[in-house]
Amino acid sequence: MRSPLLLPLLGLLLCALPVHAQDLHNSQFYLNPLHLNPGATGVFDGEWRVSGLYRSQWRSVPVGYRTYAAAADWKALQRGKSLFSAGLLLQNDEAGDAQLAWSQGGISVAAAHALSKTSMLSLGFGFSGLQRKADIGNLRFKNQWTNDGFDPLAPSREPFGASSGLSASLSAGLVWHYQDNETRHRLTAGLGAFHLNRPVVSLGGADRAKTPLRTALFAQGAYELREQADLIGFMLVQTAKSAKEIVIGAGMRQILTTGLANHSAAQLTFAARWGDALIPALQFERNNWTLGLSYDWNISRFDEATDGRGGIEIAVIWRVVPVPVTKTVKCCPVF
Repeated sequence: MRSPLLLPLLGLLLCALPVHAQDLHNSQFYLNPLHLNPGATGVFDGEWRVSGLYRSQWRSVPVGYRTYAAAADWKALQRGKSLFSAGLLLQNDEAGDAQLAWSQGGISVAAAHALSKTSMLSLGFGFSGLQRKADIGNLRFKNQWTNDGFDPLAPSREPFGASSGLSASLSAGLVWHYQDNETRHRLTAGLGAFHLNRPVVSLGGADRAKTPLRTALFAQGAYELREQADLIGFMLVQTAKSAKEIVIGAGMRQILTTGLANHSAAQLTFAARWGDALIPALQFERNNWTLGLSYDWNISRFDEATDGRGGIEIAVIWRVVPVPVTKTVKCCPVF
């Protein structure tokens, strides 16, 4: 069976644009959707979804990064062709001797409406608290070195205004989702915008710059090639001021076992973060659980310091999926 989804899915693999730098990011961004779009809240198969992600990058150099993320979202209320969902996202990214950290914790709400029996549109909004902090006590300065050696109690004479700063951030996003009723063809695409209010998260002093607007355009889909195999495609374009991140990838998903309590599948993909890294990823599904593992092989000019070693990323998702009830469904099977 041919589908109108095939051309858009293959089109994901043909996009290529320059990339410069990026802030907090995930290689398996498709397993951390609330970071990309508050409209993705509730857009999944099931009633509840809980996820966790850990990333360790550039441990071979002194400025290694560690990223943690945890999220939960659920479908709170359905009325006819409309669905209302809520979510929670916690993230933290830290690096260096001072453990310079960027933390975020917030909530999201989304309203989805079924456009047909195979597609839906979801509009979401988010509110989060942002914190930038550093452990100044872990740093060493030349003024703390005396004739007797290093004195950690000696004043550094450095103009630090504060060790942390707090602010609030607003976000919004739109997501479109297509799911064929007769096959496993599916496609999800969305555009999200973050820091709409341009918050200032400062450590004091002269650093009063506004947080730049971050936009995230993503798409991911699957095309059923045969009874137990799917073609997978995905892409992401993130921008924040002059920084840009572009990830394009594709692969195969193989269904291993089927059954109400015996579903399992394995997925192997290969992606490229344009100008930065090559990313092989392995994903395994077992009933309501999904486990993802990826590794960044650095190909940027920073390769002179990393010798190709980038970062490992581990993601876990658990969903609550109710047992289907045998009855005639009159509308909204996409929910």
